[in-house]
Amino acid sequence: MADAVPVDSASGTSGVGPAAPGGIKKGEYFGGLPMVGTFFYDGRPLGGEVTSCTGSVVHSATEDLVLTAAHCANGLKRSKHSVFVPQYRHGAPAAGQPSGIFEVRRVFVDPRYEQNTKKPVSDLDFAFVRLAPNSRGRAEDITGSLTLTRAAGYRHKATVIGYPSGEDVNKKHQALRCDVTTSRLTGLRQMRMTCAGFHGGVSGGPWITDYDPATRTGKVIGNTGGYNGGGNDQNVDWITYSPVYAKDAQALYEDAVADRSDADIKRPPYRR
Repeated sequence: MADAVPVDSASGTSGVGPAAPGGIKKGEYFGGLPMVGTFFYDGRPLGGEVTSCTGSVVHSATEDLVLTAAHCANGLKRSKHSVFVPQYRHGAPAAGQPSGIFEVRRVFVDPRYEQNTKKPVSDLDFAFVRLAPNSRGRAEDITGSLTLTRAAGYRHKATVIGYPSGEDVNKKHQALRCDVTTSRLTGLRQMRMTCAGFHGGVSGGPWITDYDPATRTGKVIGNTGGYNGGGNDQNVDWITYSPVYAKDAQALYEDAVADRSDADIKRPPYRR
C-alpha cells in the first residue's frame, strides 16, 4: 500500500462548491457496506489525504469481480499497481481493514467507451475489475456481493453510495449514502438522482435496491458515471447520473467472468 495513489475522481466537484438549492436532500456519512470500497494505485499511501473512485463487489462464479465506472477503470488500466479496499477505514493499516485489501488483477472496459464524454457512448460508463485473493480468501467470500441487475425503466427507489475523496468535504473518508428516487436523464440510457454531498470520488459507486444486511446481498441497478463522468455540466454535488444496464453491461460482465483478453472483446458500433 505504500505504493498506492488515488485514481482520478471525476463525478461531482472535488471540493466545497455552491450550496445545494433549498429542499435538496443531503447524503449522510456512515460506516459503509462490506462489499463497497475504494481504490488506490501508484505512489500514494493508504491513509493519505484523498481516497479515490468507488467500487462494489458483484456476484459472479469467480467470486472476484468489482463493478466501477469505466472512467475510473481507465486510470486503473494505466497503473503499475492498484488495490481495492472494501469498507475502507481511514487511519487503519492494511491488516486492520475490515476485509483486508485486494490487488487488482485485470480491468475490463467496453472498447467503445470514451473518457468522461457527453456522447451517447457515455451510456457505457461501467467497468469490471478482477481481484487477486488476499490471505483471507476471495473477495466475494469475505464481503458478500451485489447482483448485477437489469432493472426495467428509469424510476426506482435506490440507495446510492460513494466515497467523496477530499478531506475538505470528507475529513474522515467515510462512505456517503442517500436513499433516492431515480428518474431518466433525457436523451440517454441513464438514470438521474438528486442528493447533495456527492463530490468527486463517488464515481463507480453502486445504486442499490433490496439490500439485506443479514445476508450481505442486494441488487445493483447502476453505478455513478455516465454523461460527463456522472455529473451535469456545472459539476454540482447534488446531481448525479448512472448508466442503465442492458445487453452491453451483461456482455462486459460475461467477458470479465470468462477473463477474455482485450483483443477478444469486440463490439459493433454503439446503438441504443
